[in-house]
Amino acid sequence: MTIDNIFHPDTHSKLIEITESNYLFEDGTILPVHNGVPILFSSDSIFSIDDIVKAKATTQSSDYLNTSSTKNYIRRKLLPSLCTDFNIEKRYNRLVELCPNNGKVLVVGAGEKIDYYKNKFKNCEVITSDVHNQFKPDYVFDGHFIPFVNNTFDVVLAAQVIEHTINPWKFCQELQRVTKLGGILQIEAPHNFPYHAEPYDFYRFTYTGMRSLFPNCAVLKAEITEGNASVVAITLSNYFVNLSSKKLIRSGFLFVTRILFGWLKYLDKRQALPNRRTVSMPKGYAFTFKKDDVKRTSKELLKEFYTLKK
Repeated sequence: MTIDNIFHPDTHSKLIEITESNYLFEDGTILPVHNGVPILFSSDSIFSIDDIVKAKATTQSSDYLNTSSTKNYIRRKLLPSLCTDFNIEKRYNRLVELCPNNGKVLVVGAGEKIDYYKNKFKNCEVITSDVHNQFKPDYVFDGHFIPFVNNTFDVVLAAQVIEHTINPWKFCQELQRVTKLGGILQIEAPHNFPYHAEPYDFYRFTYTGMRSLFPNCAVLKAEITEGNASVVAITLSNYFVNLSSKKLIRSGFLFVTRILFGWLKYLDKRQALPNRRTVSMPKGYAFTFKKDDVKRTSKELLKEFYTLKK
């Protein structure tokens, strides 16, 4: 990413110099580089530079990947999952085809999948980001205040991030702002899922709710990532686990419910495309948008819902 593409998230002053420890902007403001990662937080963000310096776990902690822990090993390696996004590889391969060679890709909220995204878009310049430094992204910033100039990226991807934004309307405006005209936005979010990454979990999104957040974009494709059967499995498991506050009992219910209900997700394999029946309670959605800067009214956005099959 060149200096010309970066500005201060508050003042929008141009970046003029990068040192080992700081980013210096034209108006004299300075933001730090910590352990090799620029920390470009707005002063209005709910996150802070101090969080990063102290390695505070906010929306995500790297500890859950540690399979030397017996609990993590059993949960991640031995037990079946309650839901699976069966179409993710196909969807991302299609996204790669939509991105021009040497195009710029921004991943907001990359989490532990930094290497995955860089390998997937291997012919592109991939910029990864997050609000924490648990997995060493290229930049740390808050998606409500993206520190890049307008029309920078060919593809912007935010998977399972928008529910963690305290103001999703502003977040989506920022995603659209930094996407080039004709560029692609890939947004994935839950419709039904337990409260998680507390307290940084704010919203759930219906089909029409998600569509309404991107009025300057056309929908290229909308998919159900995990369907109604996955919701049933997750809800049943969550119910039993939360019957007790004792760790041993909770772990026992987790083990048993994963075994009992882990098969239900396979009932969702044939329900990837939304219709006016399946949008009632899926686990989540994936929307592929194309930025066209057409100014759609709320009425026009709602009319699109009736194009779904019954």
